[in-house]
Amino acid sequence: MPEKKSCYIALTCYLLALAILLLDQFTKFAVASTLELGQSTVVIDQLFYLTHVRNLGAAFSLFWGNSGILSIFSLAVVLGVIVYQWLKQPDDILIVLSMGFLMGGASGNLIDRFFFGFVRDMFDLRWAGNNIWPIFNVADMAVLAGVGLILLHSHFHPEEEKEAVI
Repeated sequence: MPEKKSCYIALTCYLLALAILLLDQFTKFAVASTLELGQSTVVIDQLFYLTHVRNLGAAFSLFWGNSGILSIFSLAVVLGVIVYQWLKQPDDILIVLSMGFLMGGASGNLIDRFFFGFVRDMFDLRWAGNNIWPIFNVADMAVLAGVGLILLHSHFHPEEEKEAVI
């Protein structure tokens, strides 16, 4: 039976994932409800816009049109985090947070692919009115944060690289 401390740590991971998932789905719903597909609205002039787009690929539109493969990959990430949490019961805060971010982000985009066949994106960064970054969503930011925390952890704990952190 898992220790009480490891249960709280796992709960932290899952609650973070749930919070990210809910924020992701809320923002996607709000933008899809207020903007027509392809429509933009200015948040910070010449810098930040909300633009309602559909992404049939992964980040940066990689693997365009391969929603099935991307869904399987997202599901594998979610299940991998759950299995890792159950087997390893990590207590390092960077790993726990990274798993929560990865699970929440992967779940958010998985839900979109399952129900819509595409991912709803909306955050549009521009410089002087020109796109400087592909349009993204909360789930994308969470996955990026999760990977970043894993890299940060491996920088501060290089001895654990041999054990394969995740």
